[in-house]
Parts: sequence; structure tokens; C-alpha cells
Amino acid sequence: IKLSDFGFCAQVSKEVPKRKSLVGTPYWMAPEVISRLPYGTEVDIWSLGIMVIEMVDGEPPYFNEPPLQAMRRIRDNLPPRLKESHKVSSVLRSFLDLMLVREPSQRATAQELLQHPFLKLSGPPSCIVPLMRHYRHR
Repeated sequence: IKLSDFGFCAQVSKEVPKRKSLVGTPYWMAPEVISRLPYGTEVDIWSLGIMVIEMVDGEPPYFNEPPLQAMRRIRDNLPPRLKESHKVSSVLRSFLDLMLVREPSQRATAQELLQHPFLKLSGPPSCIVPLMRHYRHR
């Protein structure tokens, strides 16, 4: 499975390691993007965490709120949590906790996430095919 479309793309390189633009879908934006602080690839880790919440809860945090209000809450509040976190494994909660950290330098990197038990304990890609077929025909 490939994940795509965070609503906005910007290239970050050694020559231009940080961005300050405010473009994209607000519900998935990291706090530093909303605050118009320089940011790097750490914002993608935050967005991935929000996508995990969306996969579990069916929508991203603050989705029923107007975009500007949601942006204020993302910027000012503690990181969002699952609506019913008791229904998911502690391994998934731990995975989310590494991504949804307000301080970008404290967020896990993609390499660190690849070593997390949540991803290490997953089955081979072939195990998802029957599930996809089942739910496609519902």
C-alpha cells in the first residue's frame, strides 16, 4: 500500500533544508507549519500520525470544525489523540506518540519509525490482499 497526497508538496534539500510556506490541508498540518516557523521533513512525520488517527477514527482530529478554528487548536493545544485509544494496541499508541510530538526535533524520523514494533510486527503485503477484496465488495 502506498500513501500519497498530503495536499501539498515541497522539496527539501541540503541547499534548502527548511521551508516556511503555509499551503495545504489544515487538518494534517504540523503546528510549526501553522505557526509559520521554518520546517523540514519532520512535518511529514506529523502528517503521517494524523493519517493514522484518520484511519482508526474515520477522520482527522478537528475535522468537524472550520479550518481556521482547527488550525488554532493544532497550533495551541496538546497533540491530538485517538477518540477511543483503549480500543487499539499499546504498540499502535506508542507508534503515534513518536509522531505526534509538538517539538519537531523530538519527533521520530522515518528511519526510526521503520524500526518500530508496529511496523516490524506487520505481516507481508500479501496478507492485506484478501482484506482489500473482502471490503471492496461490501
